[in-house]
Amino acid sequence: MLAADIRRCVPGGRLTLAPLLRAVARNWGLQALLAYRFGRALARAGRRWYWWPLLPLGWPLYYLLSRYVRCAYDIRLELSADIGAGLYIGHFGNIIVRNCRLGTYCSIAQSVHIEPALADGSGGPVIGAHVWIGAHARIRGPFEVGSGSTLSAGTVVVRDVPARSLCLGNPGRIVMRGYDNERLLNAAE
Repeated sequence: MLAADIRRCVPGGRLTLAPLLRAVARNWGLQALLAYRFGRALARAGRRWYWWPLLPLGWPLYYLLSRYVRCAYDIRLELSADIGAGLYIGHFGNIIVRNCRLGTYCSIAQSVHIEPALADGSGGPVIGAHVWIGAHARIRGPFEVGSGSTLSAGTVVVRDVPARSLCLGNPGRIVMRGYDNERLLNAAE
């Protein structure tokens, strides 16, 4: 999973040391994603007794990393979200991803909110694979966005979005079915 996240941010996809360090230093979204992956690994490690000695050091480190990402970049990737491999966060600022499921190789822009509508966290959105989510898009509630779909900037999802669709507006409307977003996903990298 971590390798797929990094490949989306490293030019040419080569995982040698110098490009890797440059990508981590320059890409705010990758920094936020690395902190999130570290927290999820700690949560999984808590279920295995042989990792317990590392947890007293790991959780404070995760807390510091996640607070840094929130304060410096305003990116909130909550541990309650299930984020698939290869997520690309192209910008920083006002990004909230919580209590949802995000598929593999998705791209999100700045000021995107993906969260449940209810305060108790139930009924979060389900986003398919290879979905491009534009700036200021809102997905709040138990909606499903199909694989390969594109949500344009400012879209507010109020119903399920079928696979390979272009959705735009407030409220979100399907304006094209069979839409190919591969060029958008590749251009975002």
